[in-house]
Amino acid sequence: MIKLFGSNQPFVLALIPIMVLGHFTLDAFFPSFELLASGQENLWGLDFNLLSATYSRVGAFILISINAILVNRVFNTHEFYERNTFLPSLIYLLLVFLFPLSLRMQEDLIAHTFFILCLSKLFDIKQNDDARKSTFLSGLFLGCAVTFLPIYIYFLVFIWMGTISIRPFVLREFLLPLLGVVLPLGWVAFIDVNFYYSFIEFESSLDYSRFGNFLIFIPHLIVVLLSIIGYKNILERRLKSSIRYKRIVGLTTYVFLYSIISASLVTVITGSYFYFTIGAVILSIILPYSYLDTKRKWIPTILLYGLLALNILKFIN
Repeated sequence: MIKLFGSNQPFVLALIPIMVLGHFTLDAFFPSFELLASGQENLWGLDFNLLSATYSRVGAFILISINAILVNRVFNTHEFYERNTFLPSLIYLLLVFLFPLSLRMQEDLIAHTFFILCLSKLFDIKQNDDARKSTFLSGLFLGCAVTFLPIYIYFLVFIWMGTISIRPFVLREFLLPLLGVVLPLGWVAFIDVNFYYSFIEFESSLDYSRFGNFLIFIPHLIVVLLSIIGYKNILERRLKSSIRYKRIVGLTTYVFLYSIISASLVTVITGSYFYFTIGAVILSIILPYSYLDTKRKWIPTILLYGLLALNILKFIN
């Protein structure tokens, strides 16, 4: 299966909804994994727990499938690799399946959708082209993501960093992402004028204690190993790549580091692993390199199958 997704065969995208359905089937027989998460932080005051189980599952199925396809499109459209590959979609599924948000319609999945769109517009920026539209839309999509998961607000810094690293400094292009972020937050202010407290309050929780180290240490170890292999290959690729590639990969690295560091800090402070979900999107762009540019493909293959096995075993533990 890993080899299939690593190939240039578009038909494998048809396997995405099948894998998501398989995930829901396991939940139907072993419905305990979804109970690990609690808390909602979206700024619209929406309570997704009020949705019926059927509507919630359908919503999650649609969003997960769309997100997997979107993140794959970002990878291929912006030429992170010289040929099309569909590993990003598979890796997104394997990472998201580790969290209860993969089983019910949740604010995190909606935030993922807008964050992927934000990254797509950010990667659209080119050195010699006017970037006003791309910077504004990138900020707007980020603002929408923030309204569903406030921790994304801090990614605004990386839109600025990305714009400046790709193009000469233009004040309008620097201000337009801020305007884009402010617009959806302006609507939120009509609901709750004190919404900004959510930028420093982290109330969602995710308790894996009944698994012991099973669903905490092992997935983290696998992701770390894949990241090390992937970045080794990225560094080698950078030596013979274009300046644009170096810049977007550098930006991707900064976003990845922020995702991991911020999620780790929140985990240390609150004891919740919930916020590691923000890293699923950016890891889906980085981890494919652990397989694509590796001579000993059996190593990342075993690690990726390990994640797949964990996503099955978690239901029956």
